[in-house]
Amino acid sequence: MALEYQQLDLDSLSPALREALENRWPNIGSALDTRAEATPDVTGWMYPDENDEWRELSWKEFRDRTHLVAAGLLSLGIEPGCVVAISANTSIRWVLTDFAVNCIGAVTCALYPNTHEDDTQFIISDSGSSTLVVESQRLLEKMIHVPAIMHNIEHLIVLNGEISGEIAKDERVVTWKMLIAQGEKFRAAYPGRVRELIDATSRDDLATIIYTSGTTGRPKGVELTHDNWIYEGTAWGANDTLYPTDLHYIWLPLTHAFGKAMLLVDIYTGCVTALDGRVPKIVENMAKVRPTLMCGVPRIFEKVRAGTENAAKPGTPKAALLKQAMRVADKSFPYRSQGKAMPPLLAAQYKLSDKLAYSTIRNLLGGRLRFLVSGSARLDPDLQKWFFNIGIKLLEGYGVTETSAVTTYNRPQDFRFGTVGRLAPGTSAKVTDEGEILLRGGGVMRQYHHDPELTVQMTEGGWFHTGDVGTIDDEGYVRITDRIKDVMKSSNGKFISPAAVEGALTSSSAAISQAVAVGEGRKFVAALIALDPEWVEQWAKLNGFDVSYSEALKMPQLQSTLREEVQQANKRLSRWEQVKRFAFLPEEMSVESGTATPTAKVKRRLVIEKYADMIEKLYAGAELWGPANPTYV
Repeated sequence: MALEYQQLDLDSLSPALREALENRWPNIGSALDTRAEATPDVTGWMYPDENDEWRELSWKEFRDRTHLVAAGLLSLGIEPGCVVAISANTSIRWVLTDFAVNCIGAVTCALYPNTHEDDTQFIISDSGSSTLVVESQRLLEKMIHVPAIMHNIEHLIVLNGEISGEIAKDERVVTWKMLIAQGEKFRAAYPGRVRELIDATSRDDLATIIYTSGTTGRPKGVELTHDNWIYEGTAWGANDTLYPTDLHYIWLPLTHAFGKAMLLVDIYTGCVTALDGRVPKIVENMAKVRPTLMCGVPRIFEKVRAGTENAAKPGTPKAALLKQAMRVADKSFPYRSQGKAMPPLLAAQYKLSDKLAYSTIRNLLGGRLRFLVSGSARLDPDLQKWFFNIGIKLLEGYGVTETSAVTTYNRPQDFRFGTVGRLAPGTSAKVTDEGEILLRGGGVMRQYHHDPELTVQMTEGGWFHTGDVGTIDDEGYVRITDRIKDVMKSSNGKFISPAAVEGALTSSSAAISQAVAVGEGRKFVAALIALDPEWVEQWAKLNGFDVSYSEALKMPQLQSTLREEVQQANKRLSRWEQVKRFAFLPEEMSVESGTATPTAKVKRRLVIEKYADMIEKLYAGAELWGPANPTYV
């Protein structure tokens, strides 16, 4: 039975949407069955094999393989309610394992491969995981010494390769090949067992535990049920956004709710899902599989733009052509963004620029994109405009782990710049007097794992409290403006959004990979800036310097370039928001250093603590040379 904050609002929906939600699947296993029976021989999945050749699976083949993996899990003694932790990058075997776990009524605990050891210990213990699935022997050897894995885990399943050396003596280790072989034997002996367990699984049964990134402290286990995922697939799948003819390229970590939510949408619509979690392969793979859509985080799209803009050496005809083409795009934007006809001369210029420049960029991404979707972090309007200028719709959505990730979404046929779209069909929202957005609907989690007090606190009054500040206009479009706890107040009494300052910096400069704005109780805003190592390397080559990253940070030429970039960013900010001083960080913020989450969100509080001395020197006006170079702008 749905909880108060999971109730659906069906009254305002069209008859078709209402019927779809009222008759949604009872569980994930039934979702696979329904699709496999509807389009058994149609290609549903694509994935690269060990030779990087792309392979295909029909919907029936995928369902059957999932059931075979499920039988293998049952042969190990994994039963309904058991928790299986998966620590691996996105791949077809990740998906097969995850769905197989859900088919037998067990629970997936998603764990990033680069999770810090302390968090791994906590997550394995807190979730009660009894089985751990890892990508490779290398990852297993890295994790095996975590006490919770040594003492609590009964089975260690390795997705890729054979096992050799000392670790092969561990009787708990099972290779993928062994799992499939045991599954075949179990299925022969108990041919109807997987089907029995699918039929016995209800919508309210727990499917997944995802631990939040922990930008403010210890990760929290979010419990998501079968119905949370089914609701996501149905609400968006029936909402006329994706079609059976689409090819959806997914690199997103399936440890994140965004990725799995989109898998259920793909199953509902019957489109093709191409899977490969290797981030460096994204552009190369897009050229190969030629997707019609891809979801991602802003940082990925920023890298695409930066790579394009840095491809041409300054002063060359190619660079001049691209620069002129983007001028034309900017002039035409007010017309194209509002669906208005351009003046004849401008229309001719845009058509020529499209032929010579924009289409070349689109072809690098496969040439068939209908749209891109950005989520997980704030999308900069200028980045969205840049993609629109080259003929690609970059749409923004919004959601958090506790709401199954996809709560609002701009559809390509009725998107609106500057918003995160409209609510998922059946979801309700309201805005408090403080501006916080509250949500109710089928995507809202069941509860926090082992934390009833926090669950009550976050669902007070029958609504999930997002902690995000925003507005909802008369047409239902949602705008997210800030996090309640992240607003800074200067010593002059001005309220400042760090996200706005940081977004202006990263979007104004391809050089700036990450930024952390500081200024709580201070007279002005300062910033800690991490540069993109690839950009620094390219900058050095183009300017004839043979220097390392750390050496480049000390160069007056680079400092001068960045000072100009920061000045450009300041033009987009109110006077009291503008960055007066900044310092370069010695490296990008990362999971390994403890300064970023696995989804690339910067842990602002930890960064500020780590570089407290640097911040104090910035405000004291010291001239530092070395890793930090305070610069006045």
